[in-house]
Amino acid sequence: MDKRYKQLTKIEQYNKRINLANTISAHPEWQIKDIVQFLRNELVLTLPEFANICKVAVKTLQLIESGDGNPTLNTVERILKPFGFRIAVLPTI
Repeated sequence: MDKRYKQLTKIEQYNKRINLANTISAHPEWQIKDIVQFLRNELVLTLPEFANICKVAVKTLQLIESGDGNPTLNTVERILKPFGFRIAVLPTI
């Protein structure tokens, strides 16, 4: 986390997580690149910080964010899991 920003309280962290989940849920059209960019920007994380949290290479994240990446499901799971998300299949009714 960027040291220029103050540490969030537990309640603020919880509210932030709920807001992230609600925003992502409200945008089912988002691709993984959009979700990665949104998470990283909202949490004010650098690419190396985000990569360290997800245990994914910085280059992999750069490719995903630029739209040039083709991540495996395992990579997507490693990106989403630390933030409380998982891959799901939903009907298109």
